[in-house]
Amino acid sequence: MKCPVCGATYRPTKGAKQQGGETNSNNSPLPSPSPTCRRCKADLSDLLSLHDQAIWYHRQAIHFLSIKHYQQAETHNNQALALYFSNSDFHALAGKLSALQGEWREAIASWQQALKFDPQNAIAGHCLQMIKLMAKNHL
Repeated sequence: MKCPVCGATYRPTKGAKQQGGETNSNNSPLPSPSPTCRRCKADLSDLLSLHDQAIWYHRQAIHFLSIKHYQQAETHNNQALALYFSNSDFHALAGKLSALQGEWREAIASWQQALKFDPQNAIAGHCLQMIKLMAKNHL
């Protein structure tokens, strides 16, 4: 995730001890991530909250996919995309859901979008390769 102020990639920094008094293997308090940008010190707590909510929606979408409730999975994944559009995994799942519902143009567009955000996205890359093989075999 990138800081909207300076564009730096967000990486949690070590901060105060976590709530709940958790400890690591040395019995010392675990540091909690700081919700600020390392470069510009902007407060990213709201952005991180949206990110966490998007991840929750994505996990719900995966759950609904696993029980073959494709429409509910698509609804939840679309909510994840609305909150965090640049996540390639969300687009890859959107492609899979579209393909499962026979919407091939939408599936291809979603997989291409996933690769645009992450050229190494294995799911999107594999699915597009399979589409090309299928098209080649049908010519």
